[in-house]
Amino acid sequence: MSSKVAPLTIKDVAKAAGVSTATVSRVINHSGYVSNEVRLHVQKMIERLNYQPNVLARSLKMEKTKTIGMVLPDMTNAYLMTAARIVQKRLMEEGYHLIYMDSGEDPVKEREAIQLLLGMRIEALVLAGTGENGDLVNQIMQAGTTTILMDRTIQGVNSSMVLEDNVSASEEAASRIIVEFGAQFGIICGPTGISTARERYEGVVRALETAGLAHEFEQRMIYEGDFTRGSGSLACSYFMNMTIPPRAVISFNNEMTYGFYLRLKELGAGLDSIKVVSFGELDAAPLFSNRLAVIRPNPQLIGEAVAELVLKRVKDGNHEKEKRILMPRFESF
Repeated sequence: MSSKVAPLTIKDVAKAAGVSTATVSRVINHSGYVSNEVRLHVQKMIERLNYQPNVLARSLKMEKTKTIGMVLPDMTNAYLMTAARIVQKRLMEEGYHLIYMDSGEDPVKEREAIQLLLGMRIEALVLAGTGENGDLVNQIMQAGTTTILMDRTIQGVNSSMVLEDNVSASEEAASRIIVEFGAQFGIICGPTGISTARERYEGVVRALETAGLAHEFEQRMIYEGDFTRGSGSLACSYFMNMTIPPRAVISFNNEMTYGFYLRLKELGAGLDSIKVVSFGELDAAPLFSNRLAVIRPNPQLIGEAVAELVLKRVKDGNHEKEKRILMPRFESF
């Protein structure tokens, strides 16, 4: 017969670290004064013991702080930051404050950012996630903290969300490419763990199947990127080194498109030598190429919808789950 080991408590950490429970609490919640030396010592002990703070219990004790937390995967992304600024503007008009954090598309950093925001006693969390940490997000929601998913879903998480119709947008874009180039085009995908990357790929597959060309499309025409400029640059080298490069490329986000064009210029190829369809905001798009088509989301509408859902919950007390799906617009086809 096996005996169940009791979970570690804050008292266990305090005893092991040789400090008071109040000190451990201040370190965990990032509140009150603790010297750097003691803070580091307690943090190391928490890691050594693999102590997991009880998010549920802490959240239940939360008071109204009029503070909203937001975790983004890339704060250099113009689309996401434009949406975030709209959310901030709307919340400030109602007397709320928004705190941003950047996960860098790293699930570990994302988890740390969420826990840090909880320690700041946020009333709601807005998350454009990495696709991981669904367990933590569900725990937060069960504790009563309003959670809104922005732009991306998380498998197993049923919360309010504001999304773009990536499947339909991608299907339409690919259909237009197919009319002009058949199956002779490349795809710069994103991480498969991120919902937007999966949805955009699904749209391309649908377009190929509808056109009866799924069997003609070669798997080597798919480059798996990571939504960064660096991967866009590598994708460009990959495609341009082919004996017969693709005649067109669909890039699943704007940062990879930037990287693609920068590398194209480095290789000495004309920017108009290949048709590119890009998802996401691309500043000064006409300067890149007259053969660039953009699937442009509307970050203003995204931001306004997110802010509205947050305020409905934290201000008006309406906790009904809502899913809003917006359609991007096409430019320069």
